[in-house]
Amino acid sequence: MADWRNVGNWHWKEKNCFDWAKQYFEETLPGTEVAKDGMSAKVTSVDSVTGDVDLNIRKGRLITIYDVEMKLAWSATRGDDASLSGTITIPEVAHDTDDYVYDIVANNMSSDKLELKEFVRKQLTPEITKKLERFTDDLKKANGSEMYIPDNKPGSSGASTPTTVNTDLAKEFKQGKVGGDEVAVAKTKDAVISTVSVSQSVEFVCSAEDMFLNLTDPQRVSIWTRAPAEIQPKASSKFKLFGGHIEGEITRVVPGKTIEQTWRVATWPAEHYSKVTIELEQLSSSTRLSLKQTGVPFNEEDATKANWNRYYWSSIKGSFG
Repeated sequence: MADWRNVGNWHWKEKNCFDWAKQYFEETLPGTEVAKDGMSAKVTSVDSVTGDVDLNIRKGRLITIYDVEMKLAWSATRGDDASLSGTITIPEVAHDTDDYVYDIVANNMSSDKLELKEFVRKQLTPEITKKLERFTDDLKKANGSEMYIPDNKPGSSGASTPTTVNTDLAKEFKQGKVGGDEVAVAKTKDAVISTVSVSQSVEFVCSAEDMFLNLTDPQRVSIWTRAPAEIQPKASSKFKLFGGHIEGEITRVVPGKTIEQTWRVATWPAEHYSKVTIELEQLSSSTRLSLKQTGVPFNEEDATKANWNRYYWSSIKGSFG
């Protein structure tokens, strides 16, 4: 008879594997290196790992659910004894994506060492990706046996053979906790929705004109969203990003300065849109982007803040530098 706690391993059972995963990355990623054309680069350490890593079993199947952010240290050298070091931030290593964004920062950067940073971006990051792609299988192999309860039938060896599947969960903006912002009220058809406002400010090392194009030109947008983008830099034009998961309408544009739009996530209440205003300010050597968003469902506040950073700002920096 199978254990009464989880007959046939049918019910949902969960294991927190974060500590194991943190150690895994700390042991696996340092030493990742590449050498080519008189240059070499390697990961020297894992400085931080944050997030969640869970292994679940349901209906006899192992399911991985994880989302972590990590920061790595790297060094690079060239044949003429030039050297450079810095950090790589990977905002999202998750069960539902294999498109990793690498935010690369160099210490004491100078123009004669620019090719070393580019070498890290073009040659070292693919080697890191190869190791990250093995994480899901290694997570299951190392922890899966603890998730199964033996089926002690006569003649049985007492061990259950794990059955694994590759989950392809739709990428969603995950629901967050209620924040401290003032709550407003919006109506959508017959429903009343409590809403909050979100404000963010980010600096980008590019001109305001380039940043405007990064946000409105369909070819550029398709690069950092890693999917076809339906968007045009003109008022009264509808847009769809991330396979239709984000949609809305651009209501006003001032090239190089302002973008106003209605904006919603597909999982929000039907026909409920927030209002987004993006202001671009040209600084001496960078552009400050200021975002103001009203009408965000109150239980989506934390998730919306996190995912502007993760799917927009970090992805743009990772794609265009």
